[in-house]
Amino acid sequence: MKNKIISIISIAIIVCSLFVVAVSCKNISEPVTTYNIWLDVSDDTTVVCSQKVDVVNNYGAPIEELKFNIYANAFDKQKPLPCTQEEQSDFYPEGISYGEFSLKSVYGDIKEYDFDFESNILSILLNAPLQVNEKISIDMQYTLSLPHTNGRYGFNEKGISLTGFYPMLCAFVDGEWFYDEYSPLGDPYFSDAANYEVTFNLPSGWNYVSSGKSKQSEDNGETIVTASAKNIRDFALILSPTLTKSVSKYDGVEISYLGDKTNTLEYAQKALEVYGSIFGKYAYDTLAIADMPFVAGGMEYGALCVINASLGGATYEEVVAHEIAHQWWYGAVGSNNLIDAWQDEGLTSYATYLYFVNTGNVDYSSLMLSDAYSQFHRFIDIQNSVGESAKGVLGGKLTDFPSNYYYTNVTYNKSLIMWKYLQDMLGKDALLKALQEYYATYKFSIATPDDLYFCLDNASANASALMKNWVASI
Repeated sequence: MKNKIISIISIAIIVCSLFVVAVSCKNISEPVTTYNIWLDVSDDTTVVCSQKVDVVNNYGAPIEELKFNIYANAFDKQKPLPCTQEEQSDFYPEGISYGEFSLKSVYGDIKEYDFDFESNILSILLNAPLQVNEKISIDMQYTLSLPHTNGRYGFNEKGISLTGFYPMLCAFVDGEWFYDEYSPLGDPYFSDAANYEVTFNLPSGWNYVSSGKSKQSEDNGETIVTASAKNIRDFALILSPTLTKSVSKYDGVEISYLGDKTNTLEYAQKALEVYGSIFGKYAYDTLAIADMPFVAGGMEYGALCVINASLGGATYEEVVAHEIAHQWWYGAVGSNNLIDAWQDEGLTSYATYLYFVNTGNVDYSSLMLSDAYSQFHRFIDIQNSVGESAKGVLGGKLTDFPSNYYYTNVTYNKSLIMWKYLQDMLGKDALLKALQEYYATYKFSIATPDDLYFCLDNASANASALMKNWVASI
């Protein structure tokens, strides 16, 4: 058992917690929340964790309470399954498996805390209101029992996926902490950008990729890794006893790949080049990609992408390009995907279309569009044939979508059609000018649909009216 690192840090956390004070942080640049996390990977099913979060109040008003999402709790045996019924056999290849998040303690300048098991929310009431520009530190210890899944979180025959594993401060929207129940549809994560330093032990013979830059050291025969990342939306770590790790560099960005495909690094470099040239320079100095057994095509995290290892050919390249595009739309420019998933998914689908246009594979870009048209119109026909009007409105809570089929057709297919329509109506140059402004203005923050409309109108008068028509109707 590799408990030494946790034992040392646990003592330090307890001592530090006794002396936490609120201090002025007027000169700290955005974002100001900082996570320090220490992980003891005891085996492939259990992880012991200590975490220190420094929260600076840059929200414009005193704060009396902090709220954290406990996404890992969604995998508990007492909760609904975190996947759709259609996905269940692929999600749980060895049968249904459960995880457990066990909160051991919370320290800091706090009055009390409460972990609401049903909502997956940890609420912490502070001793005194946290004033604007003041800082407070919260320390906690918890243990993760990992489920066996081909989903975002857990373990399988290829390794461990630690994504959404830690208590994550809820996004602060319109004067309050924003959260919703864990949705089996779409992407359930929503957070402000933050800084991270995560330290973990690497099991002997294993490889890894993570968000941020990492460095390794040896301590009594044990490999210790520290990964640091700034301005990312969330932190992710993939560990594997079998997958090979390869590294390349492009334009100052270190690209790490965990998998056995031969063209992945090439696709990643092309994506960074294309998106950097048409939207704005990639916001981070690292990019990690991991091929893992996965129920969906892929998933984006802070400077890290997971790709379904079973994919191949142009489909694999499309998913790699799509997830890397999310580093612009989701990662750097955040949006509330819990209620407006189209805002990042549709724009990412359009970016992927542009990737194939700009890399010379016009046939595949045309295929993407024709597939989107045919699938969306078939979806409308099916809905109408069974007497269920398909409104096709782009906005709406993830938990309100009736099926994955409905969500995919509206959020991806209709959105891609909309963006291509805007390109045709406004002209490509004007549309890309709007997106360049959107990226530069809202990088590392959370943009609303109105923010996107504003940038469209700056580039072309009344352009937002065209988009609003698509957002609000079929």
